Amino acid sequence: MQYQSTILTHPSLARDQASTFFRTQRTREYREQLGPATPRGASSSSTLRTIAWNALGNRIAAVSSPIHGTHIIRIWNPERADSRYSTELKGHTGMIDCVAWDPTFSDRLVSCSAADGTVRLWDARLNRTLQIFRTGMVGIEPVFVRFTPDGRWLVVSGQRGRKLLVLDAATLQVAGAGILTDSRPQDGDITRAIVTFSGNVLAIGYSTGVVTLHSFDISTGEIGKDPLVSLTAHRTSITCLEFDPCGRYMALGSNDSLVSIWDVQELVCVRTFGKYAQAVKCISISFDGAYMAISVEGVEPIEIVHVESGEYVYSVPRSTAFHVPSLEWHPTKYWLAYAGDPGGLKIVGTPDDRR
Repeated sequence: MQYQSTILTHPSLARDQASTFFRTQRTREYREQLGPATPRGASSSSTLRTIAWNALGNRIAAVSSPIHGTHIIRIWNPERADSRYSTELKGHTGMIDCVAWDPTFSDRLVSCSAADGTVRLWDARLNRTLQIFRTGMVGIEPVFVRFTPDGRWLVVSGQRGRKLLVLDAATLQVAGAGILTDSRPQDGDITRAIVTFSGNVLAIGYSTGVVTLHSFDISTGEIGKDPLVSLTAHRTSITCLEFDPCGRYMALGSNDSLVSIWDVQELVCVRTFGKYAQAVKCISISFDGAYMAISVEGVEPIEIVHVESGEYVYSVPRSTAFHVPSLEWHPTKYWLAYAGDPGGLKIVGTPDDRR
C-alpha cells in the first residue's frame, strides 16, 4: 500500500534529547469559569472527556460532560489559558462522544453523540451548526467520527454493531454506497474506523481484536465490502487505531493492555508496548512520527515512547483516576494536550516555546 507523508515544518527531536526536553517543559492548565452550582474548590471542567487540535494548531476543541445540564464543545486558543478567550458551540442535547477537525479547513469541525443520535458539522469561526444528520434512520448510535484526509468524507462508527456510515462532509448526506454492513460476525462489533493518509484504504478495528483493511473510493465514498487483509492483532477489543503521519506504521491499542506497531508495507507487527496492566484508552503519534503518547485506565501516568527504538522517554504524571485521559499531539510541534485530571485541559509544552 502507498501512503502520503506529512511535510515536516519543525525539526524532529533526537531520541537522546527527548527525556530532557519533555522533563523541562511546563504544563499549562486551561480552566473554565466556575459556575454557581460548582462546589467550592472544584473546577467546572473536571469532567473533560475528549480533545482535538485543528490542522493549524491554533485551536483546540474540548468536550466536557454536562456542565449545569449543558452539552458544549469549548474551543480554546492555546495562547490564552483564560476561558474568556474561548468560545462555545452549543446544540447537542445528549453526551458528546467524539469531536474531530477538518484536516483541510481549520475552522470546520464535526461532533457526534450516541445519546441524541446526531452528527453535527460546525463552523468554529461563526460559532454555529452548519448541518445535522440524524443517525437513527440508518440504525447507528454514533460514538466515533473522523474526516478523510482530503476533508471530503466523514466515516462514522456506532456504539455497537457492525455498521459503518460514510457521509459527505459538506452536506452530511449519505454517500452513494456509504453504508457498510459487515458480513463477518465472527469479528465482533466495530470499534474504530480510520482512512489512511493515502485516502484509498480504510482500517476497521473490532471488539475481538481483529483489524481489517478495505479499499476506499475517494471519489464516491464507497467502502470495499470484502477486506483486502484481515489481521488478528490483539486478544481483546481494539480501543485505539492511528496511523503514523509519515506513512510507516499503524498503531493499535487494546483492552489487553498492549499497544502494537505494524509496518504498513509488510503488514507485520514490529513492536509492542506492554508496560501497563490496564486497558489502553488513547494513543497519539507526533507530527514527525517519532514519538507516541499512551494513556490507560486508572492512575498510571501518560507515557511518551520513542516509536522506532521502543524506548520509554518520559512519564507525564496524573493526579487522579477520575477520568481516562484523552490526549493528542499538536499537528506541528511537541506540545501534548491531555484531559482527565480535575484541572481540565492541560498542555505539556508552553505556547511561547519556539524550540
